[in-house]
Amino acid sequence: MGKVIEWFLKKAFPIILELLKVYGEEIVRGLTKVIFTYMAEREKKKAEDHLNSAKESFAKAEKAETEEVKNKHLFEYEFYKKQAELKSNEINELAKDFANIEQKTVKLVAEATSKMKAEDLFDLNKKNQSIELTSKENYTGIETATDISNLK
Repeated sequence: MGKVIEWFLKKAFPIILELLKVYGEEIVRGLTKVIFTYMAEREKKKAEDHLNSAKESFAKAEKAETEEVKNKHLFEYEFYKKQAELKSNEINELAKDFANIEQKTVKLVAEATSKMKAEDLFDLNKKNQSIELTSKENYTGIETATDISNLK
């Protein structure tokens, strides 16, 4: 084996793998945060809409001229208030789910990256001492979302 390739395998490739792990983790955490934030904001907006509807119903109940109309609006108030609480709880559950997904995905990426060999990423031409990036579509071997659900 040539000196360039030997140096690459012993010195450079371990550093490349470590960088891939770090960047992979950063990408997973960043993407998870972006998706969670989007979904949480959407649920928060729904909760706010329900709270506004509850306030409107309560105001109508206070102004109602008959007991029947008052009770109808108080029923709506309770319904919308409960819906807002449910949305709030959904945001908390969503946070737990995303934390779990993030943790499992980071672990999956780290495991897949640590199993990589130089030959998985590079064409090592020992004859002319050249190193070229291979052109694969899937360097890590992670193929489906079910990989995440199988982690313990």
